[in-house]
Parts: sequence; structure tokens; C-alpha cells
Amino acid sequence: MTEPRKLHIKSYGCQMNVYDAQRMVDTLAPEGFVETSRVDDADLVILNTCHIREKASEKVYSELGRLRVAKDAAALTGRQMNIVVAGCVAQAEGNEIIRRAPVVDVVVGPQSYHHLPQLLAQAKAGGRALETEFPILDKFGFLPPPKPAAIRARGISSFVTVQEGCDKFCTSCVVPYTRGSEVSRPVAKFIDDVKRLADNGVREITLLGQNVNAYHWLDANGRTVGLGELCRRLGEIPGLARIR
Repeated sequence: MTEPRKLHIKSYGCQMNVYDAQRMVDTLAPEGFVETSRVDDADLVILNTCHIREKASEKVYSELGRLRVAKDAAALTGRQMNIVVAGCVAQAEGNEIIRRAPVVDVVVGPQSYHHLPQLLAQAKAGGRALETEFPILDKFGFLPPPKPAAIRARGISSFVTVQEGCDKFCTSCVVPYTRGSEVSRPVAKFIDDVKRLADNGVREITLLGQNVNAYHWLDANGRTVGLGELCRRLGEIPGLARIR
């Protein structure tokens, strides 16, 4: 029986990064990865970064310096440790990370982490991978659903991304450049995902997005579903007690 590979994720910043980290775990589970709280035990370390906080990028480089020591120690025992920089710093400074941090194997933006298995395969073959383009196809259509055991292990409250990106381009805000333009999740698929959470013990969800109020989608009848109507439909899901 093949030993599971160990994955350590460190997330910075917002609630959406917490959600993204969980989805990266779900994406990599079919590849044989299980989470570990210890960096030194990990075969794969992901820094899920935030570009909003002060000196965000320098904090990433400081952490990468510590990870270089761990990666070298793993190599001395014959174990390959791959290091991934994901999230908004990766999106904003991907080429600079590749240039400044040779220890990094993969740089991936927040709209492309569903490609992690392919990017890791490229790194394992001896190359370094960089993917920070905004994909034409929405990543949510490619993410595997979390397994029931994983849902139950995360407790009765869950973050759920309903919308990403922003079209406002406010002064001094990096969100449109790191998360892209506004994208809403298909209403039927989103409700199915929340039903799956409720069926496995989740009683409270928090709707996430850079501009949640901008949510809109056409349902199967061609009617526009806004945030209010979405919340009404979510309120009909058996077992779901609270929507934030």
C-alpha cells in the first residue's frame, strides 16, 4: 500500500484564503495527499498568501527562507519537498518570486489552484511552474467536492465562496488585479454544494466574496437570481440553520 504524501498549508489574510486552503486540500486528496501540522514532515508545503496586509510580500520571502532550511534537511534524508506559493502575492508578483526564490517549485494564482496536480507533476519532472493567468473557464467547475469525512472533520460552520473578483477598481485596491473581474457561481451548482455540506452536519455557512452584493446568475428558467433570492433558496435547505 502506498504511503500517503503529507501536505502542510499556511494561510495568510482573509476568510476566503481559509476557504481556498480547504479546496486545495480537497483538490490534492485524490493525488494521495493528507494534511499535516508539521512543516518538517511535509512532502508539499503551500503558502497561501494575502496581498492586502502591510509588507505582505516580504513576509512571504521571510517564510521561504525558513522553508529552504526544511527543504534542504528533507533532501539529506532522500525526501523531496515541494514548495508552492499560492494566493494573491503569487498572482501579483509571480515572476519576481520565481526570480528571487529558487526554493519555490510552483507559483499559482488564486484562480488557477485547480491546476495544482498538473503543476506539481511539472515540478516533479524537474521544472518550475508558474500560472498566474486569469483562466477563461471558471475554476469552480473543475474542483472536486470535499469528501463527507472532510466536511464532518471541519465542524458545523463552513465558509463558502459565492462570488469572486471585483469590477470597481477603487483607488489603492489590488483586488481586481489579484482576483480578477467579478464572477458569480452558478446558482444550482452552488445550492447543491451547500446541500452537501448540510447533509454532512454543517449548520452554518458564511458567504464569501470580494463583492458579495454583486452576486447574480440566470437560473434554469432564465430568471436573474440576486443575493436576496439566493439566500431565500438557501434558507429552504433542510438542516441549515444560519446564513451569514
